[in-house]
Order: sequence, then structure tokens, then C-alpha cells
Amino acid sequence: MMRSIKKIGEGILLGGIILLIFLAIFESKIQLPIALKVVGNMHPVLLHFPIVLMLISFLTVWLPNKYEEEPFFDGLRFIAAFSAVLTALMGLFLSLQTNAEGNTLTWHKWGGISLSVVAFVFYHTYHYFANYNLKGKIFTVIATLLLIITSDFGGNLTHGENFIFAPLMQKQPKQVSLEDALVFNDLVKPIFESKCVNCHGMNNQKGGLNLDDSLSIVSGGKTGKLYIPGDPANSLLLKRFHLPTDDKKHMPPITKTQLNDDEIKLITAWVKSGALYNVKVASLPANDSFRILAAKFINASINTTNIQYDFAAASESTIKELNNNYRVLEPQGLGSPAIAVLFYGRSVYEPKSLEELNKVKKQIVSLSLSHMPVKDDELKTIANFENLEKLNLNYTDVTNKGVAKLNDLKNIKEVSLSGTAITVEALQQLVTLPSLKKIFIWDTKIDSFQITSLRKKYKNLSFETGYSGDGSMLIELSPPILENTDGVFDNELTIKMKHPLNGAELRYTLDGTLPDSIKGLLYKAPFTIKSNAKLIARAFKKGWVGSMPIRGAYIRRGFNPDEVTLLAPPDAKYTGGGKLLSDADLGDLNFGGGKWLGYMNNPAIVLFNFNKAVTVKNAMINALKLTGSYIFPPVTLEVWGGTDKTKLKLLGRMNPPVPLKNEAGTIEPYQIDFPAATVNYIKVVAKPIPVLPKWHEGKGQKGWAFLSEVLFN
Repeated sequence: MMRSIKKIGEGILLGGIILLIFLAIFESKIQLPIALKVVGNMHPVLLHFPIVLMLISFLTVWLPNKYEEEPFFDGLRFIAAFSAVLTALMGLFLSLQTNAEGNTLTWHKWGGISLSVVAFVFYHTYHYFANYNLKGKIFTVIATLLLIITSDFGGNLTHGENFIFAPLMQKQPKQVSLEDALVFNDLVKPIFESKCVNCHGMNNQKGGLNLDDSLSIVSGGKTGKLYIPGDPANSLLLKRFHLPTDDKKHMPPITKTQLNDDEIKLITAWVKSGALYNVKVASLPANDSFRILAAKFINASINTTNIQYDFAAASESTIKELNNNYRVLEPQGLGSPAIAVLFYGRSVYEPKSLEELNKVKKQIVSLSLSHMPVKDDELKTIANFENLEKLNLNYTDVTNKGVAKLNDLKNIKEVSLSGTAITVEALQQLVTLPSLKKIFIWDTKIDSFQITSLRKKYKNLSFETGYSGDGSMLIELSPPILENTDGVFDNELTIKMKHPLNGAELRYTLDGTLPDSIKGLLYKAPFTIKSNAKLIARAFKKGWVGSMPIRGAYIRRGFNPDEVTLLAPPDAKYTGGGKLLSDADLGDLNFGGGKWLGYMNNPAIVLFNFNKAVTVKNAMINALKLTGSYIFPPVTLEVWGGTDKTKLKLLGRMNPPVPLKNEAGTIEPYQIDFPAATVNYIKVVAKPIPVLPKWHEGKGQKGWAFLSEVLFN
């Protein structure tokens, strides 16, 4: 009976190991049923059992030979192997439904599968190891090391990078003076590294988000952009920080180390200041909130010209009580009693949350209620903030009636009313305030004639509207909205653009040159293109600063190859087969999004096969330029062709220029023209830059070359 049970168990174990290997090989084609998703979620519960059982089973090799035949130890080895296979299967099921990406997950997965095979082999070959005791001991030592390494990768996924070995790898924090400190590298990045990259680093990109470098941060993740420069209240990053800790979208998750108040304030100030990167802290204005807060994070004195106030500071307990996920109170200088208040979360705002600020009404000098559903009656509360200097009511529900309630704010210097329903009557009530210097009224119903009149009458006041009566330019236009994204088209494509501001003039070029208010084609209606185009468009309007350019790359698909063969393999992290180069799906700036082939250690060599001979005159090779991520255009591009793939002739060659420092990241379409040739085969060779230039932070190292669509016409 026992022997039969043993045979059945061994059969199940063999079937499990075969199933595990099969699923690992074909996982990309598997759709999990709900029941197996539940099984996968049990992986973290069960994984500790095989770890302990395998370690104990390995010890049996080190016991005296008299224990060799003990049924107990034989059963122990079987249970260890069975639990290892079962846990690996659960882990594989879990990996198929997780949103984690990166090398850590891959190494942990294959480490777990390898451990299952090791446990299976150890069970079936134990008597061999017992007879050759030294080999058995060596085997168990190697297996134990594999178990530790695999566990470390698993710990990295759940607890952060180098979870097991972190105590051995700790580095002393970088010491930097205020004069030398960079905004991002020395202040913001360390917060991300300590609290965020555990789950959002290069090797573990949950949600497709990588916070290891500035380029990846700007790109954002699967949910979208992380922040809106200058607008922390509507930035996803800050919204996630301020969600209740038990909300599943709160970041970091409740099981992780949370950001403290100072860290959240610093990142809020960073976004508010424009989310700067390669800029020195000392270059910021002396009263900039980020610069003031930076002094808490670096061991340096800060020469600020903090305004002296004659009121006492609020107690720390009161400020702590008022701070919550949707209302942030931040000091306005080291040792200063002044407080700035910022509201988040339109859907949770209520008048009571404003009334509660009466506890610190003397200390509030700046209040931002931008995009909150503030009504006229709530401005009675704001009128009690006697030392208020800056008030932001942009895109709230206030009207002229509410603005009239602000007449008691004797210290107010700046009021923002953009995007509200106010009329010129509201301004006539505000202009009598003795300390007022600036009013923001962008996107309101107040017309230019009314503003001109007010400017002439109140010359000491600045009315920020986007234009001025004397024609001087104050505010930059937003870029045009391009309705056609970058991509490949077949025969022709209709280009459509628009702009939210009435009367804005759109000018564009199709050759990659920058248009201005005179040069370039005037956009009047949608137009059609039938060939490759590098569109650049800008918006212009009298009295405004011309907008930043918007770009679009459009490539006409020519002859479609019947087969694409990669003669030289791309890097394993950035591969997807030759089909990526001819699927009419042009990659974007997210080089890890599965639409690019990446090469570093060898040239890209790709063979395109046309079953029916075609006559071609040029090749368009799309490459990526993201120097911050070590991605440069290929230093050499070659196109070979012929009717016999063993006797191809060089049709054309190009040496793209090496980018200069600080060039923007773009998709570069390189067109190589050559005399018309009739071919069945075309070979494209792209050589990555062998040594990064001296100006690059990785100077002397190899660079990457990334390719997407390759087209022939």
C-alpha cells in the first residue's frame, strides 16, 4: 500500500515539474481562469514551507550514513520537492496577473523554477549523493546559495531592492553643500530612492513606472504622467501621496515605509517650482519654497531674506492636527511663523475644512484653493485671515458677490481669479485694497478694453491676462493640439490641428524646421499628406508669446516585406522579433514599452525578404534619441540589397551626427536615398555608438541603439 501511494505521489511530482516547465515556456500565450488566479495569490502564503523543508532535506546528506534509509527522511525530501514545485506553479500563476515588470521578477521566476528542478533531482538521486558524500555536500551548498539568491529576488519584489543584503550594502549619505546641491539629484532623487524605487526601479517597474532616472520619471507609467509642472494640486504623484493610507492607490502602500511630512512638502514644492532637474538649489530665488525646505535635507546654512512677521507661530500640535491628506500646511521659512495652505481633492472638499483653519488664521500668509468648488459664502471665512498675502481662487465657483467679501484683507498682495465667472466689477472692488500688487484674470469674461482702462487708472497694479493693452507679450500660448499621433500610414493621411484660444494662428512646417509667426505654412483647414513628413507646429497671437512647438512624425508605408529575420540578436531586455520593424506601429519615447529593439554589444543586422521583387529608391530607419538613458542614434546606417541574399550590394550609407549635450529626446527617422534598385532582399545594418561622448555622464561607456519601424519606398 505504502509503495503504491509513493508511486502515485512520485507520478504527481513528475507531472507537476513537467507542467511547470511547459507553462514557463509558453506563459505568453496563457490566459488564466479565475480559479488559478486565486491559487496564484496564495504563493506568498506557501513559499516559506519549501524554503524550510528544502534546507532541512539538504541536511540529510550531512548526517551519518546510518540514517540513509530512514523512511522519515525520504518522505521529508519528497514533501520538500513537492512543495517547491507547487509553490513555483503558484508563483507563475501570480506573475501572469501582476503588473510588475523588470529583471527582478524574471530572475525570481526562473530561480524558483530552477529550485523546483533541483529539489526534484535531489529527491530522485539522493542515494547517489549518499554514496558520493562529497558530491552531495557540494550539491547542497550550491542549491542553498541558489535558494538564498532566489529568496533575495523575491524579497526585492515585496520589500525592496537588496532586501536581504541591504545591511551589507548601505552607503553613507552624500554630503553636499547648499551651493553645490542640485534640485533633483541631491534632494528629490534620494527620497525616491529610499521610499519609491523598491517597487518602481529599473528592475521592478510596477505599473510600468521607473523612478531611477529623470527621463523615466518624465515619461511616467501606465496610469499617465506623474506630475504637471507648477500644479501640484492636480499632479498624480501628489494625489497618490495624499490618499488615505488604506486606499489601495495610496503610495507608498501601507505595508511600506511612508514619506514623512517634510518629504511630501519638499516634493510638493519641487512640482510647484516647475519640477526642475539639472538646476542648482542656490540658483532659485531666496524666498522659493523649495529652496527654503531644502535646508532641512542638507547640512548647510541658507542665506534667505525671510520676511519678519510680528505674530507668533502656531503650535506644532495645531499644525499637525490640521494637516491631512487633502489639506497641507507648510512653513514659509526656517523659524518663520508664516504658513502656506494648499488644498487637494475637489471631490472631498467641504466648507468646514476651510473654517477649521481659523485656528491658525493669523499665521496664514498664502492660501491655494485652485480647482476647489469654493462658493461665495466661503470667502467670509477667508476674510478673517488678516495676514493673508497670496490667495489663489483659480477655477473656483466664486463670483463678484464673493469677491466683495475680501475687502478686509489689508495685507493681500496677490489674488488669482483665472477661470472664474467674475466681471470687471469684481476688479473695481479689489483695486482699493492698499497692499494689492497683482491680479491674475486669465480665462475670464473681462475684455481688453476694460483692462486697458484699469491699467491707465491703477498704474501700480499688474493685471495678468495673457495680453496687455500696449501690445507687450506677457504669457506664452499653449501649443496647438495635434489630433494625429506619430505613426505609419498607407497611402495618405489627413492632418488635423486646433487650439483652445479663439483667434490663435497656427503655423507649421513638414520638413522638420521650426516655424515662426511669419515663416511656415498657415493652417486653415485639415490637409492631406502622401509622403513622409516631420511636422512642427506652433501657435501665435498678437500680444502673446508664441507657443512651444508640437511635433509629429509621419511615415508612409511602402513595400511591406514578407519576412523579417534578425541576423544579430538584440539585447534580451528589448527584443520582440523582427516583426516589430514592419508592423506599422511606431514606438514612442517609452523604450521599454515593447515597440523597440535595443542593441548595445553588437550591431543590429536585419534581413528583409520580398517574395516578389520590388524596386526601391530609399529606406527609412526609425531610431530613438534619449541621451539621458544612454540611447544615441546609430553611428552608422547601411542598406544592402539584391536578388540573391548571399550576394548583396551596398545601396546606401549614412552616419547620423552624435547629439549635443541637453538635446531633447526624439524619434529620429533617417532616410537613406540611393539609385533605384530591384531587390528580393534588403539588409539593414545599424551600429550603436561604441563610446559615449566626453560630455555625457557615462563617458567612455557603450551606448544603446534602438530601432522601431523600417520602411522602403
